[in-house]
Amino acid sequence: MQHSIKVIAVTGPTATGKTRLAVALAEMLDGEIVSVDSRQVYRGMDLGTGKDLADYGDTPYHLIDIADPMEEYNLYCFLRDASAAVQDIASRGKLPILCGGTALYLAAFLQKYDQVGDFQLPFQADTLTLGVYFPRDTVRARIARRMDDRFEEGMIDEVRRLREKGVTWERLESFGLEYREIARHLQGKTSREEMRTLLLNSIRQFAKRQDIFFRKMEREGVAIHWIPEGDPEKAVSLCRDFLADKQIPAPEFQMCNIHYPRCGQEKQTK
Repeated sequence: MQHSIKVIAVTGPTATGKTRLAVALAEMLDGEIVSVDSRQVYRGMDLGTGKDLADYGDTPYHLIDIADPMEEYNLYCFLRDASAAVQDIASRGKLPILCGGTALYLAAFLQKYDQVGDFQLPFQADTLTLGVYFPRDTVRARIARRMDDRFEEGMIDEVRRLREKGVTWERLESFGLEYREIARHLQGKTSREEMRTLLLNSIRQFAKRQDIFFRKMEREGVAIHWIPEGDPEKAVSLCRDFLADKQIPAPEFQMCNIHYPRCGQEKQTK
């Protein structure tokens, strides 16, 4: 009979402050973070993937900087490595906290998707899933601010360094979003202004696809407790009840019940 491990998961669209909330929870609940990000596994891809390593402080983290950019890292690799990390963290009496926006990876961990073949978690995961929620218009504005900040911090130079270290243009473009558009710019295919516009639109579309996937997860029975603006007090209260085996109420609202009229304002249906 498989043993059970309590796990907290923090997810949400890009640019919503997932790492900051996960770190706050780890500090308050004696936890360690397991990254759920399909690109943060790669070394040298820092600004473009939003690793924000300075935000971790003394909080231990796992599944970041574990692969070379020319290596293939996939869903099966994630499940293998994430399950090992979760077991290791729990064996030391710490709380495993999954954190990231690669919804497919998280859903596979929670729901044991068929795509992963014969892989089965070697334990039963008892998971409380938290989502960082901002209205869509706010997310769009946060994406633009964060993107420009990363340009200022040297994101173009980061891609240039990766290329100089032997990462091919084709491989860089395969990573999508920042790496695709900046690689195309460095090859002279787009101007800087064209690159910025294309990238901003791409990231915003990516956030929309994340939103759609979270709605799918909810419809498939995954309870995601959306935390407005990532409020750590609200989040830690839920976590403490979960860890104390108290009854957790249903989520206050579901993303799948929020509709976006063309005017851009959100409407929640009961």
